[in-house]
Amino acid sequence: MTSEVTAVATARRPESTGGSAPSGAAHRRRRRNPTPYALLTPTLVLLALLFAVPAVYNVWLALHEVTPYDALGDGDFVAGKNFASVLTSPQLWLSARNTVLWLTLATVLLRLIFGLGLAVLLQQAVLRRIRILGVARTIILLPWMIPPTVAVAAWQWLLDGRTGLVNKVLLQLGVIDQGIAFFGELSTVWPSIAAVMVWRELPFVVISLMAGLQAIPSDQYEAAALDGATAWRAFWYVTLPNLRPVIAVVGLMITIGAFNNFIYVWLTTGGGPGTFTQVLATQLYSTAFVDNQLGKGAAIGLVMSAVMLIFAVIYLTATTRRNDE
Repeated sequence: MTSEVTAVATARRPESTGGSAPSGAAHRRRRRNPTPYALLTPTLVLLALLFAVPAVYNVWLALHEVTPYDALGDGDFVAGKNFASVLTSPQLWLSARNTVLWLTLATVLLRLIFGLGLAVLLQQAVLRRIRILGVARTIILLPWMIPPTVAVAAWQWLLDGRTGLVNKVLLQLGVIDQGIAFFGELSTVWPSIAAVMVWRELPFVVISLMAGLQAIPSDQYEAAALDGATAWRAFWYVTLPNLRPVIAVVGLMITIGAFNNFIYVWLTTGGGPGTFTQVLATQLYSTAFVDNQLGKGAAIGLVMSAVMLIFAVIYLTATTRRNDE
């Protein structure tokens, strides 16, 4: 019987033809073909101009004392003086603390928690049965469709201390006795900035996690149900392990975006009251373009880039190792 199967398999094996597989010489000729490299060259040159040249110029600025009024290439070489001045400034460490704790850690955790909850909720079959899934997804996406400047202006109106809708509602309910300047008081300014940022940026997390949820095979949930797993245990042992790579990528992206964010703090408070809400991005801008110290501003930018590069390497190494386990 074995010999018959072997004979049939041999009989059905297609005969090799001259065009079935490239010869070694043809393969080498194809590898030496310069056409793909020639086609890629303009793109690589453009990328170098867009990224490498500004990066090198930023390093040059950080090593020189330069103002916006100096001609290109002018400036006194000061070596590491700008870095020393920046790193020994108490304001830098206040800005770094605000950047890490409020602008990054708080908003990233809130977006991941609420984003995961909303993504799971929008995947429930009951929403499909009552036919509001499309409406719910549209509502979730609305903040992301609004430009950040418009979103900030809307929240400034809502949270205004005298005419804001939030204050009017709280006064009517008797929760407060007088209006609260949410963006002007030390106790409320950071929660208010975080709320604006989370509201505007949350849809990206929701949509990304929904895509990850839809990629989870349904038979895993069926197997969990047959084993008697509750909804919570299915979420913990099926949903989260499958979503871990997506959460890792989304978490890295929104962390980098939050760490470098400028617009929400600058448009809501300008770094105030005083310098209470100053973050690294706003300090970079103020140093370079308000105080006209381009060298120190470039030094702050390089410090930020180095911190994010180190974080990204550690984060990706840790998450990759955990996924492999």
